[in-house]
Amino acid sequence: MERKSIMPHDPTVKPYQTDIRTPPSGFFTSLRFLGPGLILSAAIVGSGELIATTALGAKAGFILLWVILFGCLIKVAVQLEHGRNCIIHGRPSFQSWNRGKGIRIFGIHWTVYSGVLYLIATFFGQGGVLGGSAQVAAYVFPRFSLEVWLGILVILIALLVFHGKYKPVEWIATALNFLFISTVLYCVFAIQWTPYAYSISDLASGFTFHLPPEMIALALGAFGITGVAAGETVMYTYWCWEKGYAAWTGPRDGSPEWFDRARGWIRVMTIDALVSMIVYTVTTCAFYILGAAVLKSQPTLADGNEFIFQLSGLFTQVLGDGSRMVFMLCAFTVLFSTIFANTAGFSRVWSDFFHLCKLIDWNNEAQRKRSIAIMAWVFPLTCGIIYFFIQKPLLLVIFMGISNSLFLIVVAWQALIFRYCRTDKELTPSKFYDFILWLSIFSIAYLAWRAVFS
Repeated sequence: MERKSIMPHDPTVKPYQTDIRTPPSGFFTSLRFLGPGLILSAAIVGSGELIATTALGAKAGFILLWVILFGCLIKVAVQLEHGRNCIIHGRPSFQSWNRGKGIRIFGIHWTVYSGVLYLIATFFGQGGVLGGSAQVAAYVFPRFSLEVWLGILVILIALLVFHGKYKPVEWIATALNFLFISTVLYCVFAIQWTPYAYSISDLASGFTFHLPPEMIALALGAFGITGVAAGETVMYTYWCWEKGYAAWTGPRDGSPEWFDRARGWIRVMTIDALVSMIVYTVTTCAFYILGAAVLKSQPTLADGNEFIFQLSGLFTQVLGDGSRMVFMLCAFTVLFSTIFANTAGFSRVWSDFFHLCKLIDWNNEAQRKRSIAIMAWVFPLTCGIIYFFIQKPLLLVIFMGISNSLFLIVVAWQALIFRYCRTDKELTPSKFYDFILWLSIFSIAYLAWRAVFS
């Protein structure tokens, strides 16, 4: 791709904070500035892991473990490139995409409209997540029906998100994940003292890189939704923006000091992304192993309002029947964290689109927060209505996973533009980084092609 001139700094870009800070130099001091990746982990460790990944393991056994691991590891390079661009230019995803050349409709770049189509698809996928949360709540507290719990959860999520502040989202998302992650990892080890114990040869069979034809649709859905999916990659820039990485770097004036700060905060952002990658990769593989070891020998999972109850077999088969309530409480935590984090993130993405439509001024904090507050109600309400009429969480989540696989093409293409057209020579990454980025691009393109023609 031919290198083009770098766009100058746009003085109209106004991140939340305007204080320039010297980035930390050490690894452990950098850990104090993590945050955006933790929010993504809350969004990632949920529907894909609890629903799609366990279902894939239950149907395929260990043979597709490589798909899960590959899906978690390979897409992080595209996420990093979006984060780098946000720090360098001080713009989140849609605003950055809109600066590209090519077809425009009503003054907005076509790639943004592809993003809007994906955002519409997320209403269905997150409807499955919200429905799963309601299933768990109705089981634990049967005094209220599933429909009533849908309404309660919609209100609760909206109340937690509508304020438009960053820090509460970071803390709540991190806390919601901790309990379930700990329990799942314990379960993976505890299973070795049960009839469902797995061996090294079982795990090795998951790396034969075989993809049976009958598993393609489910594998593609799992690949699209596990790890950093298209939606999380787009959202990541908004959290980097709100955390302050771009603002702490300062206006892009081309000075040696600015390049030093940019390199420093890009390094912190990279650590943030890699730490979160470790968290969701370990957790996702744990879910898959449980599905392959325990549920593979069980009756076929039936989609519907009993789906989460069937998945509780993951715990009851390992820890005993008394653990079903523990599973339900933890399942609620992880599913609720997903719909919570995605409501917070997509409310910001929608608001960015409204800015491009000139309905609001993104740089006007009052207008931006008002838009986020409105979408904080619209998003979960729409998801709840969709689930009310469909009531098939697995179907909805797999649909979102496949739409993720397709939308990843656009997200990956934008990453190439960021890398080769909008990266200053002084900030050029290593050749190893470029190799991983291209490997990620080719993998995403191949999986998307398989999704279309299968």
